[in-house]
Amino acid sequence: MKTAMKIVVLIAAMLLTKASGATEPLELRHDPFARPPSVVTVADREARRPQDSSLEPVVLATLVASRNKLANVDGRILRPGDEIYGYTLVRVFENRAVFERQGNPITVYVKPQLEEGNE
Repeated sequence: MKTAMKIVVLIAAMLLTKASGATEPLELRHDPFARPPSVVTVADREARRPQDSSLEPVVLATLVASRNKLANVDGRILRPGDEIYGYTLVRVFENRAVFERQGNPITVYVKPQLEEGNE
């Protein structure tokens, strides 16, 4: 029922717009696809970063597109060339990411997030 009401409202808005003679498209006040501004500063991020250099990156997800390749590593979105815990992200694949540390490559496979009860 709510969907039908929304359709009626949209049709009425379109008819009113045409009846009022509006010929110019409406402009948006903001880009709905833009990322919200970050409230975390560089200083905050550095303070929160673990100091333990023995940590290995955990790859939660990857995105492989024609030009962009991204990896979600411990909640941070990285591109090839970015560093985390002393590891440099070298390549991103659909199910893994390749890092390098002190000239040694390490392959880390995507670790799915398991919910309680679905282990």
